[in-house]
Amino acid sequence: MKASRNLLAETSITEKYILMLLYAAGGKVRGKLWFEKEMFELSKAFSELADELEFNAYSYGPFSEALDEYVDMLENSGLITFENSKLKLTDRGFELAKIVWNSASERERSIVESTVKFLEELELDELLLYIYATHPEMAEKSDVKDKILRKREEIALRMLEKGKISLNLAAKLANMPETELIERAIKHGIKPFDVQGDIGE
Repeated sequence: MKASRNLLAETSITEKYILMLLYAAGGKVRGKLWFEKEMFELSKAFSELADELEFNAYSYGPFSEALDEYVDMLENSGLITFENSKLKLTDRGFELAKIVWNSASERERSIVESTVKFLEELELDELLLYIYATHPEMAEKSDVKDKILRKREEIALRMLEKGKISLNLAAKLANMPETELIERAIKHGIKPFDVQGDIGE
């Protein structure tokens, strides 16, 4: 425990949020793409994190070389590992992540928790549509942007039906007025409703 607290003092801002993110996700994230997009969203919420990471448009949206370097450092330190292409905390990493989590502010924990909860539940096409629609500048070099945007209405209605997003966000993702989306939803047998908790609003 003492060793972990000493390590905490040496932890960078980016490493802190990586550990918090993995802790909030129960020790592992759904996949590397989810991890990248979750860290991208956190960089929009925390200026000190944005100062350490620079995200640029890439094949599947926002990508940061610096983030990969921090992940490598945490892996080399024995705090995280890759299991079936999924980023996961080791036992030692979980111990440190718990200390980091408990030492964070209520605001930090709330933002990290809501970001992870929202994005981890999205399927791949839902995740990419959300990122492309809310941050179009990050879709410029995407290999799958056109394919995703062609299906944006279908994907948005599916997310709405599953209660993953609010009506307001669904309209944004579908790129149409709420009134029109309501009509489309009713035609598909979906009862439009608002749900609380999506981070897009």
